[in-house]
This record gives sequence, structure tokens and C-alpha cells, in this order.
Amino acid sequence: MLYRGGLLWYNMGMKNTNNTVKTASKDILAKCMATEDINVEHRADVPTAYFDTKSRTLCLPVWKDMDNSVYDMLVGHEVSHALHTPAQGWQDFVGKGRGSQIRHMFLNIVEDARIERMIKDKFPGIRRDFASAYKNLHNQDMFELNGRTLDTSLPLIDRLNLHFKLGLFGLESIPFTSEEKPYVTRMAETVTFKDVVKLAKDLYEKHQDELPEEDENGESQSASGQGESGEGQSGTEYGESQSGDGSESGAGESQQEGDDSGQSMEDDTDDGKSADSESGSEDGSESGEGESNESQDSSDSLEYDDYKNNSNAAGGTQKAMEQNVNELRDDNAKSPTYRTLPTMKIDDIVIDFKAVESIFTSHQSVTELTERNMATKIEELGNLKSFLNESRGVVNHMVQQFQMKQAADADKRTSIAKTGVLDTVSMINYRWSEDVFLKNEVVADGKNHGMIMYLDWSGSMNCILKDTICQLLILTEFCNKVGIPFEVYAFSSNLYYPTLEGLERWSDEYNDALKIIRESGKQFTKLDEVSDIEPHALQLYNFLSSRMNTKQYKTATQNLWMLAYAEQSYGYPHPTCLGTGCTPLNEAVICALDMVPAFQEANQLQIVNTVFLTDGEGHGIGLVDSWGDNTTILRDRKTRKTYKQPKSNINRRNVETEMLLELLKERTGTSLIGIRLQTCKSIKGYRWQFNFQDDEQFAKACADYKKNNFCTVPSAYDLYFVVQGHMTVQTDALEDLNEDASIAKIKNAFIKGSNNKKSTRVIAGKMVEVFAVA
Repeated sequence: MLYRGGLLWYNMGMKNTNNTVKTASKDILAKCMATEDINVEHRADVPTAYFDTKSRTLCLPVWKDMDNSVYDMLVGHEVSHALHTPAQGWQDFVGKGRGSQIRHMFLNIVEDARIERMIKDKFPGIRRDFASAYKNLHNQDMFELNGRTLDTSLPLIDRLNLHFKLGLFGLESIPFTSEEKPYVTRMAETVTFKDVVKLAKDLYEKHQDELPEEDENGESQSASGQGESGEGQSGTEYGESQSGDGSESGAGESQQEGDDSGQSMEDDTDDGKSADSESGSEDGSESGEGESNESQDSSDSLEYDDYKNNSNAAGGTQKAMEQNVNELRDDNAKSPTYRTLPTMKIDDIVIDFKAVESIFTSHQSVTELTERNMATKIEELGNLKSFLNESRGVVNHMVQQFQMKQAADADKRTSIAKTGVLDTVSMINYRWSEDVFLKNEVVADGKNHGMIMYLDWSGSMNCILKDTICQLLILTEFCNKVGIPFEVYAFSSNLYYPTLEGLERWSDEYNDALKIIRESGKQFTKLDEVSDIEPHALQLYNFLSSRMNTKQYKTATQNLWMLAYAEQSYGYPHPTCLGTGCTPLNEAVICALDMVPAFQEANQLQIVNTVFLTDGEGHGIGLVDSWGDNTTILRDRKTRKTYKQPKSNINRRNVETEMLLELLKERTGTSLIGIRLQTCKSIKGYRWQFNFQDDEQFAKACADYKKNNFCTVPSAYDLYFVVQGHMTVQTDALEDLNEDASIAKIKNAFIKGSNNKKSTRVIAGKMVEVFAVA
């Protein structure tokens, strides 16, 4: 159910103000005044503001130029309608047909005065905005008063309209006769909507009584003003009454019954014509059975024609504003696309480490490993053992650095407080020192950290997967030593279906079982079929975890090592579902929205560090619709916050990731670290993938990457590193030297090895800095 603001229908904008309004701040203003975390949308396809009570959405048109005070006044006016104007109570007075437009206008003007008074009483600070806004509107002659004499010849309803919009602020002096002043008092003192309807009805009847005799054509006036009943629709050109639940005053029967069209009053028909002019005729006459209905009151028809064609007729000030508004709306503006996220079914997406181990065990039990494969496995597991032994020095160095940084941080948090008790040892120094009291050292508690790492398990990672696993194992070994909880998930498009295990790939049995699985449901729940995006299917394989015991961790590292070898060389059999696939990075970020808080609660952590390790952007999920000028606004249902599509030179898929990362940071409070693995030796040709602000910033990053094999780049991540993907972890700088190497060669190798150690420990080294800070 929708309703539109009578005032908002015509106070739509300012001409040539050249002011840029920060719509985000106006969204906050609307939410604060509504005392509710409502949604606020700015749309170019609506002619007037409205409030949808079903979705709790306030929709505002897009205006060309808008003064801040006018914008604030409009928001305040519409919010007041949402708070104070009821859904029912206007239909009996307004009725239907042509006469309903006139009664609409009377009801709108009286109700505007009431709801504006109420919002100003509730928020006194907005009085200044109302005064400034109406001054600006009056200066632009939006009521078309220039050249007109404001005397008692002007219809009473217009003078009341001008009095409560201009006269209250001293912008115009509006005259009233002694007979009319009670109406002014009544309008200023309306409390309930019933008071408004009663006053509007009295004013309308007074107006009818004052109509010239010849305009009545000798026919009696219709008490209810019942007009054409065929379509049951009313026009919208003359203002709309508000309803608290979104019903439109004088709208069609479907609106009165509570249907929520979600459209503007001018767009209630299928062909986009106004509701009172389905045939598109100039005079707004209704087509079809409405024209043949003889119950149309002729006096209503004459009054309607007079209202439309005579600017001096009752409601002329209202009509003038309506016509001016049509010119102020930005017809060339493009409406932003509003998107929301579905609810991910995490239990169906995450494959826990116990299930992963079971996949390997089941696969090995049905796979006959050849002698060559067994030899490969033995060799690779030997390489893993050698790597872990050789990397102990690196891990121990990291632990030492961590403890040093932790001690330094603890020292910062240490304060010394005097107890007020004499120190019997140092009090003998009282002659030259006043420091004779006992002291206490107070150390503020540090923050405990945890880490979730999401590893890209896509085909493009194959050539650097083993080097990446080396970096990963260094980090998990460090976490184990210092007792930091961690989880490692690989995100992949290859799905795991237990019912498919043991079936031959692409067989009829396999395809039949797969069809049943796909028809059983999706991995997410969409609450809104229109605005909810639809992610691709993914699986998160929990390869490593601090929840593992020693035996489980050893088995898991061996399986992961063999997987890395299999994918890099394609020479070792492995479970099909654990092979590399596509890159559901954006889907993994959406899953993290639920996984990070769950991990934090399970481990009683104060800070969770979330790491995304990938070699490129993920595939698009439809969050950003196109490459054009349309802006996407992402709404978070949980926090009710919005995230606007950033303006940048990066490609569309990266923009989607940036928006999702911003949402992840704000909702969970996690520290975000991105590690982008590059296989190239230079990033000069990849600027389009990164959001560098200027050439100087990009040149510095290129130089850092060339010198250190890594650099930092701007991003929604708290820290975003671009790392040379082919960097193996150097453990012994001298292992490749001959026994008879000269002193110079040994020296150069040592220096080179030392530098390589610094650069190849990027991932783990940066984690040390993060974890050590409280």
C-alpha cells in the first residue's frame, strides 16, 4: 500500500540552485525523524514521493537541483505523513470520479497544515528548514503569485493554503474576513485526522455554496460527489491525500482494498497513463464504461473544468505548483538499482574438515594407485616433511617477532599507579626524591585474535598453487605455535555430493543422481525475487583448522600437499570434487557474513582477521547490472545500511567485490586482508584491475613490486597485497652453493637469500604484525 504526500507532489525542487545534495545524509535524516530504520530510495521513474509500509520504504524522486533546506523540508513532510496520516477515513468524503480531485485538493491542504505542524513540534530544529524552503519556493514564484492581488477575491482554500505555507513565515500577508477567521483557527488547531476531514468537508461545502448560480445549471449538487463509477479510479493531477499504511487518497478500488502496487499515482495503469486518463485524452476523461455512466454530476464536471482551465478558480495555487513540479523533476536521470543479498545456507555450503578427510579416504579405497603414483606420493610426502623441517627456523623467527611486538604492545598498555602507601625501602630517599610511595603496574587487557582464510581454488591458481600452499602452511604452523584459532577454507565451484561418490563420472546413474540433487533446492533463500541477487553455487572446503588434533592436522596437511601437486602437475589421482574450478569469490564474501560472527562466538574472540587469497577477481553475480551509468545501491537487511557502487576505474566484477567487502567490514567488524597472487614479473599492464587514484601512486606500487616482489594497493580491504605468485619460501640461502664456492659467492648468496626470505614471507610476516597489535 502506497501513499503520496500532497505537498511533496508539488514541492519537488529548486531551479538553478546548483547545489549538490548528499542523499546519503538525507537517508539518515528520514530514518531519524521516522524513529525507524526505514529504507530510503531515490528513483527517477516516480513523479512524487511515497511511502510503502509493506517494505517500510520511503521513495523520493530524482530532482535536477535541490536546495538542502527544501530537501530537508520535503523529507520531513513525507515522514510526518508516514507517522500521522491514517490509512482509512478519507474515502467517504473524497469519493470517486472527477469531483474527487477537487475534494482531494481540499483534504490535502488541510492535512498538510496538520502534519507539518506535528513534525515541527516533534523536531523543532526543522522549523528553520521549513521557513527557508518556503522562502526559496516563493522567491521562484512556484505558486505563480506574481501579478496577482492577494485579497478576499482569491478563493478561501487558496488563501488558507498560502497562509500555512507562506503567511506563517512572514513571506506574505494573507487577508481573511471576520467570517473566515474561524476556519483559520480550526485549521491551525486540527489534532486528529477526523478533524481534518470535518474541516475539509465544511470548506468544500462552503465553496459549493459560493459557486455562481449559472455554474450549477439548475441541477442539485451531489452530496457525496459520486462520479463515474465504472473504473473506480481517480485522477492524480490535483494532489493526493495521505494514508498511514500507504493507501492513496482517491485511488482506485484496488488501492482502497489495500493492494500495494509499488508505483506512482501517475503510473497505475498498464500503459503508463495517469489513472484518471486511461485513454490519454486531454481533458482527463475516463474511457470505457466510465464515459457511458450517466451518474456523473454535472456540477462536478463544470467545477472540474473550471479548476483545470481557470487559474483563478479554487485550488489555482495548488495547480500552479503541480505544473511547475513536472519541469523540476530530472527526466534524464537514471534510477539507481537497489539490490539485497539472499540468505546463504552455510550448512549446505561448508564441507567440514572431517568430511574432507572422509572424501580422501573414500577415494583412496576405490582408486587403484599405480606403482608410479605410489612413488609420486611417497616422494611428495617426503618433500612435505623436508619443507616443514626447513621452515621451522622461519616459523620460530615469526614467533619471536610476534612475542616482541606483543611485549611492546603490552608495554604501551601498561600504566603505573601510586598506591598511597609508603615504600619502606625507598622512603629513606625522601630528602632528594618525593617518590616514596608503593606503585602498582596496571596492564590493560590485550585483544585476542583469530583468523579465517579463504583460499582461491580455481583453475588459474594451478601454476602457483604449490607455492601458495607453502605460504599457507607457514602461517598455520605459526598459528599453532602461538595458539591463535584459525580456519582455512578453499572456495570452489566444484560441488560435493555424497550420493555421487562411487559413481562413474558422466554415467547415466551419475546424471540421474545429479538431477535429483539440483531439483532438491538451492544454496540460498531469496526473500525478494526482484531485488535479491542470485549467487552461483559454490563449496567451501575446510582444509585446515585449529580444531584438529595432531593426527588430523598431519593428515590434512598431507592431503592438501598432494592436492597442490596433483593440480599443478595433473599427474596424481585425486577426488574429482576437490579439483580446481571457477572463482566464486563474491559468493565466499557473502558466506563470510555469517561465518565470521559464528567463528568469533565459538572461540570467544575480540578480533577476527579475515584473509582472502586469490589470483584475480571473482565472476560477477549480478550485483552491478551493467557497464553503464546506472548506479547500484546494496542494502543490508540486517544492519539496514546501504552501500553505493563506488566510482572507480576498476572493472565491474571488482566493483562488486569492493561493495561486498565494505558490507562485511561494517556488519562483522572484522579486519580484512586481501592477498592477490600475480604470476607476472611486473604489474604495469594491470592497472585496470586495481583502483589506483593517480599515476604517482601506481608508479610507486610498480617499483615496490619489482624490488620486493610485493606491493600494497588501494582497496576496500584494510590491507591489500599484490604478491609475486612464484615465490617459494626460502629456507636455506646456501643450499645451492658448491663446496668450493668462493667467499664472495657465499656472501652474495647469503645477502640474496636474506632478501628473498623477507619477500617470500609476505603473507605470514604481515599476519604477525596484525596479530601482535591489540
